[in-house]
Formats: sequence, C-alpha cells, structure tokens
Amino acid sequence: MINFLIARIFQIPISLVIILCITFFLIHAAPGDPVASLAGDFVTAEYRDLIIKHYELDKPLPIQALIYFKNIITGDFGNSYYFKDSVLNVIGSRIIPTLLLVIPSVVISSSLGIYLGFLSARSNSVSSRISLPVSTIVITSIPTFWLGYLLIFIFSIQLNIFPINGITNARYSYEGLYYYADVAFHLFLPLLTMVLSQLAQVILLLRLKLMYEIRLPYFITAKAKGLSYEEAIVSHSLQNAILPVITVIGNRFSFLITGSILTETVFAWPGLGRLMIQAIEVRDYPLVLGILFILSVIVMVLNLLTDLVYTMVDPRITFKSHG
Repeated sequence: MINFLIARIFQIPISLVIILCITFFLIHAAPGDPVASLAGDFVTAEYRDLIIKHYELDKPLPIQALIYFKNIITGDFGNSYYFKDSVLNVIGSRIIPTLLLVIPSVVISSSLGIYLGFLSARSNSVSSRISLPVSTIVITSIPTFWLGYLLIFIFSIQLNIFPINGITNARYSYEGLYYYADVAFHLFLPLLTMVLSQLAQVILLLRLKLMYEIRLPYFITAKAKGLSYEEAIVSHSLQNAILPVITVIGNRFSFLITGSILTETVFAWPGLGRLMIQAIEVRDYPLVLGILFILSVIVMVLNLLTDLVYTMVDPRITFKSHG
C-alpha cells in the first residue's frame, strides 16, 4: 500500500506537466485575441503594443511556455488579464462556492441513492423491477441545464419560493446566521439540480449489483444459517455490491467538480465553472490555465482517495506499486 501510494503521488506532478503543456498550446491556438478583450477593438497601435509587451505576448510561444512553467514552479500563476488580480486570489474567491455546491450534492445523492437502492433490492417486486429502470432512464436523460430551468420555472416563477440566481440577496447585506441562511436559501435549487442529476445512477447500480449478489451461493448459505433477508444483504452482499458504487461516486465527484459549469451558469452561481466560462470568453489565458491546474489536482487527489477507500471497504483488495 505504501509503495502504491508513493507511486501514485509521484504520478501527479508528471500528469500535471503533461496536462498544462497540452492546454497551454491549445488555448493559445484557439481563435481570439486577448488584447482585444482587454482593450477593445478600437485602440491605438501604441496602446496595443504596450499591452502586448506588458503581458509578454510578443515573445515566441515556446518562450512564453517556458516562462509560465518556470513561474509555476515558484508558485506564481500570473495575474488575470480581466480581473487585474493574481490568479490564485481570483480562484480562491470562487472555489468555496463550487465546493459548497458539489460536496453536499455528492454526499446527499450517494447516501440517498444507496438507501433507496437497498430498499428497491429488498422489495424486489414487479412494480419495482419495472418502475425503477424506467424512472432512472427518464431522469438521467434530462439535460442538467434543462432540469435547472425546469426547477426555476416551478419553484421560482410559478410558486415564487426560491430565488432564481446568485448566492445571496443583492438587496440586503445580511450578517451572522442570517447570511448563512440566505446562502442556504439560494443554494437549494442548484443543489437539488445536481442531486437529481446523479441520484438515479447510484440507485440503479446498487440495485443491480445487489440483485446479482443475492443469487450467489454464499447469500443462500447466510439465509440458511438463520439470517433474515435484510440481515443477509447488510452483512454479506452490501460490502461486495458497494464497490462499483464507490467507483461511480468517485468519478461523479470528479465530474461534478469539472462539470458544474452548466449548473453554475443557469443559476448564476459564482463558482469555478462560471469563472471558467468568463475566462474563456475574454481569452484570459493565465486564469484559464490556473483553473485547469487546480481542477486537475482536485480530480487526481479524488481518484487517489477513491482507490484508498476501496481497501477500507474491502481489505481483500491490495495495490501494487506498478498500479
């Protein structure tokens, strides 16, 4: 385990270098002019040249890449063209809203999905075998942005219960508990959108795995020893059935961190996803690269944690240093 952990940790910086190299040249090869986004289309040639020299955009692209990687080693991710602040400061101001949206959605959808999957496997009725797959297909086929707009239409426009967008009420400056209550009030709809978008997959996967496990000889033996149907599932089958669910949860966590762009855009949630869209629109190269770097680190750490959770759930699983 120690050798595996060390090997995986050493893989992270290598992977980050490869990712940054690819994204650096792809971003600069994309159409668009960052100078036009900074100064507008109607600027004098002198002012345009001044901006180019200030941000060292006049140097050849390989030289710019070397300068960028050299600065990253020292912890300098540069300054945002658009926000006129360091990239780390801009990202730091947006990462908390993203985590506030993603972490509860994964925890709630995973816990609720495992519980409902267990209940559906325990009942195993004809209606459950038919209704669950159908409802799962329907829910998972709904695009996230459409689901968000649907919830806005129902709860914000028709019922007028929850706010449409933002993280706080711009009309008032709440403090203390009122501020946190206001944030939670604005969080409800985007959180509900992300929970519903991933809930069905966990339910269906756990149910299918449990239905497979309860047909194996060890489950029949456990019932023959006097355990009830539910006790045999919890004591024996659930441990085996939960492993692929852990994989899905780990992958969904990584996906939601990087894929929360649609939800944050629909609800104007001030997180990293919406910040990425803004940075791409104005060709803010340092900010785009900084966001990709932070997201890559988060995804790699989550993948590593997923592998470690495997060994905690099932001690029979071991990892070798070669992966």
